[in-house]
Amino acid sequence: MRRASSRVVVVLAAVAALALLALAPAGLPSHVARAADRGLVVVAQTRYEAFPEQRRVHATIDAVATSYTPNPADGLAYYPDVTFDVQPGATHVAATSNGQQLAVALGTSHPDFVEVTVTFAQGIFFEQSYAYQVSFDLPDPGGKPDRNLRISPSIVAFPVWAFGSSGEAGGSVTVVLPGGFNPSVQGANLATSTGPGGRIVLSTTSLPDPFNFFAYVSADRPGAFRDTLLTVQVGGKAAALNVRSWQDDPDWGTTMSRLMTDGLPALQRLVGLPYPAPGTLIVEEAATSRLGEYAGVYNNLTVSIRVRYDADAYVGLHEAAHVWFNGDLFPDRWIGEAYAEFYGVQAAKSIGATGVAFDLTDALMASKIPLNDWGAIGAVDIGVEEYSYAASYHLALLIFARTDIAGLQAVWRGANNAEMAYQPAHASARPQTGVDLHVEGWQELLDLLDERTGMTFDDLWTAWVVDDQQQPMLVARSSAREHYAAVVTEAGPWNLPIDLRYAMGSWQFDQAESEMVLADAVLKARDRIASQAGGLGLTPPAALQHAFEGTKGLPAAKQEAGLEVGALAAIAKAGDRIAEKATFLESIGLIGADPQANLDAARTAFEADRLDAAKTDAERALALRMGAEEAGQTRALLGGGGVVVLSGGIFVGVRIRRRRRARRASDAEASSAATVAESSQPPSWPMDPPA
Repeated sequence: MRRASSRVVVVLAAVAALALLALAPAGLPSHVARAADRGLVVVAQTRYEAFPEQRRVHATIDAVATSYTPNPADGLAYYPDVTFDVQPGATHVAATSNGQQLAVALGTSHPDFVEVTVTFAQGIFFEQSYAYQVSFDLPDPGGKPDRNLRISPSIVAFPVWAFGSSGEAGGSVTVVLPGGFNPSVQGANLATSTGPGGRIVLSTTSLPDPFNFFAYVSADRPGAFRDTLLTVQVGGKAAALNVRSWQDDPDWGTTMSRLMTDGLPALQRLVGLPYPAPGTLIVEEAATSRLGEYAGVYNNLTVSIRVRYDADAYVGLHEAAHVWFNGDLFPDRWIGEAYAEFYGVQAAKSIGATGVAFDLTDALMASKIPLNDWGAIGAVDIGVEEYSYAASYHLALLIFARTDIAGLQAVWRGANNAEMAYQPAHASARPQTGVDLHVEGWQELLDLLDERTGMTFDDLWTAWVVDDQQQPMLVARSSAREHYAAVVTEAGPWNLPIDLRYAMGSWQFDQAESEMVLADAVLKARDRIASQAGGLGLTPPAALQHAFEGTKGLPAAKQEAGLEVGALAAIAKAGDRIAEKATFLESIGLIGADPQANLDAARTAFEADRLDAAKTDAERALALRMGAEEAGQTRALLGGGGVVVLSGGIFVGVRIRRRRRARRASDAEASSAATVAESSQPPSWPMDPPA
């Protein structure tokens, strides 16, 4: 909905010319102020009656003028006439008093008023009163649709002035409209009642000061429409439109049809989302009576736009932009109005149309509020309402200064597709989806802007959007995002877990911080594993990355890291022991055993992510190598021959090799003696190994 600028109706009071008999000074100006003696005081009852079929409003002023100017000591003072201003374009100005026609003179016409001088049939002396009546017509001049005065069978719209002397109470204003019209009044409060024949009567009570009165009355008569059916290609989609103009205002229908034919495709190209309106989009001419303080209204339920008869192209395309920005993308009112205005202006400029955009003035800044505190339509002070419209558009321009049309389009696509704000750093072609329903629109928009454009916008949210209660959320977010960026860098080619990214996008920063601490630990373990595996000539399995990036959560990744660390430790320990040179007994103990084969099996199992098997094989290899000496001792004891006890408690079993050379017969006795000696004496070291 686009709010209209307030109409400022200037109300001018009556002024009088004072004539002095006898000692009257020559050339006394006609607009003399008489503050000291109050001068000529005029109190007037003003009535406006609209005649739509005749395209005019007839005004009558029933006035009483009273002189409060005392006579000078040596003469008389009186007022021969009165001068005042009426609305511009007034015609058939006439004046009477008690049925007698009075002379009327019109001064130089001005764009804002027409000066009228009424000459009285007699002078008004001190403490005398004079009743007179002035009448004039306000005809519809035709021309531009945004003219102040429009009178037709479909629309009655005109400025209402009060008349009388400044600061003088007692005047009143009455407006009479035909039955069937729906009136709306901007400015002063006018009570509504029903007059003779069902006519509508709008009236004031006694006015304390006519100079402080201003009003603008507009009323339309529903049902008198001319339909123009159109089909417009909007981003490759055939969009059906029905432009409904008043029967007596075909120019509006022609202008709006052209604007929508060119403007809707321009809007779609700028926004970047498909045309979403189902069925036929109705674009209907309306008056303030059905729009209140607004120049246009979009109804998402009926898929209809009502645009004021005098609205410019910016207004029409602002309302058309609500086809996209209507609360579906983001529920926040300020977001919808900010980007309806932004794209309405952008689209209008792209097709050569013109208008007046919202302007955030110093006067409006006096009503500044956080945009998140902008209330619902009809529940907001007018100053706050006007500020919020202007400020939301101003914020849209500040955001645009940090990005471009493509960056904004990425934001709208993200919102439209319910994409997670925090996507994987190394994403696939299809973005991940999932948005926490508890996250407000302003939160999601900030995340999408930061993540899709690569810029930061939280300072703008602090300055324009959040209130005091929401500000701590931005502080927590800033800290979490700083940590998040560090973890993304640390992760390198790995994507952060979906649970962590969801917590960030859900503004659950305590949970996100806990997840990031655990992620830090897993990533440090990953680096240690890579280093240790590289030293062993191994390639770590991909399971840790899969667990880290997967949906089972970081505890599963931590468990995987622990298993890999344990398997690597077992492999390293077994490898170190196997690399040591085997002793004589260890060599005997290793006969028929192959710890290297078990170690090789452990290495293969590790790279295949069979971590339990890797650890088991490595431990088996280590056990074989560690038990080789004992196995060698056992085998030596069980192998046969004698046993030699050496220092250190080592038992060595030996087998004596019998000499096979031929003995002389004379040596038989010596050989027999030697045999007895060998059986009773220990051998000397070293000795030959057993045969």
